[in-house]
Amino acid sequence: MHIKFVKLPGNPEAFFNILPADWKKEIAPVWEQYAPEADIYVLIDGDQIVAGGVVAHGMPIDMAHFFHEVSEWVDQSYRYIGYLWVIENRRKQHLGSLWLRELAKHDPKTKYWLTIEEENLGHFYLSNGFHMVKKLQKGNITEWLLVKD
Repeated sequence: MHIKFVKLPGNPEAFFNILPADWKKEIAPVWEQYAPEADIYVLIDGDQIVAGGVVAHGMPIDMAHFFHEVSEWVDQSYRYIGYLWVIENRRKQHLGSLWLRELAKHDPKTKYWLTIEEENLGHFYLSNGFHMVKKLQKGNITEWLLVKD
């Protein structure tokens, strides 16, 4: 197994196609707005994308509902990590952790923030150097904000 961490050039569809349908439906229509301030990084094993995620500068369009709650990190040039996904048949191989480590090696001075919709995912990010900042609540939307300095 020789896995490479690469910035996905050009067409994002190769990454979108590994995402769950609801995530793809969320990001694909707004990607043109995202793209000038975002990059997609993937783990490739052979010719297959096995994991990937989006790294964005500034305020990502899908986080606008929490603008005031997260603007502190955006203003301090933290980069947003979103849509981190590992394909189903490659789970439990630490590929999510590998993706985060490779991202940190790629740009070692960068700080990151992200949100999770399921609190139980916090353990994964905590074990990868993030810390929980706060619970975010807007109407029926609940997310947790994590940062890595």
